[in-house]
Amino acid sequence: MNRWRLLVALLAVARCEAEPAAIPAAPTSVQPIVLQNPPWWLDELDSFVDRLPSFMARNLPGLQPHGFYRIYVRPRVADLWSRNFFRMPVGGEYKVNDRVELSGEVQDYFTTGLKRAEGYGFSGLNLGAKYEQPWPARPDIGVGWGLNFHTPLSRPPPDLTDGYRHTQPYAAATFPLSPGWKLIGYSSVGFDLLNHTALPSNFGKNELHANSFQVSVGAGRDWPHFHASLTLSVASTLLLSDEGRQVLALRPEIVFPFRIRQNSGVVALFTVGTYAIEGPDGTQLGVSSSLRIEFRNRR
Repeated sequence: MNRWRLLVALLAVARCEAEPAAIPAAPTSVQPIVLQNPPWWLDELDSFVDRLPSFMARNLPGLQPHGFYRIYVRPRVADLWSRNFFRMPVGGEYKVNDRVELSGEVQDYFTTGLKRAEGYGFSGLNLGAKYEQPWPARPDIGVGWGLNFHTPLSRPPPDLTDGYRHTQPYAAATFPLSPGWKLIGYSSVGFDLLNHTALPSNFGKNELHANSFQVSVGAGRDWPHFHASLTLSVASTLLLSDEGRQVLALRPEIVFPFRIRQNSGVVALFTVGTYAIEGPDGTQLGVSSSLRIEFRNRR
């Protein structure tokens, strides 16, 4: 009996050694997180950002898809009766992938001869790169950071440039303030680092003459036929220079978009607004207006 038990045990061991070891299953790939019910404002974020003041729009995350591009012109119509030249900056933006956007703008001018001939040429160049994404912990918040660079070109008329190169790193965010009112907030913090060129210095009223730290906050809302926003900006040289000067600006603006036809890739944005600025050169109150014509790919 003991011999039979030993034989059965040996056969069982032999069978186990003959069977191949089980190969563990390959781990399944990690699937990206897809929002089944994205926040209401994410679908409208790119158009919302487009209609903000240009100094904010270029910094804020618009979360456009890969391949999105926009070409625009900004004719300065008021130059036709107030200056000796006419300016019409031309620029564009392109989304390299879902996270990275590149931008550029050439600032040109043409003489009008109202008082004296100014010639024609290019007065400045703007370049920018921005990385943006939804905030991982809060997908309803868009965040971005990037770098803008401006340099004067050639020797333009003195009042077209301050004579400095500007390097501007920044971080920015967009976020919902009141879903019921469809009110969207935005903010940006950054630096403006100056580097003098061979051109003479020519700063305007309440423009800081040294490196500065800048903070901007605001809110905006889209209505069926216009967009309204209110932006508060503070710039200070206190942390980066020995000047210790500050500039405070409040800008309410309304933007009216016009399209030739619905869903057209061509849109004209007419902006009207007011401003109140308090700085080292005193108080400034006034009105402003601008026109921007865009050509964009349809999504």
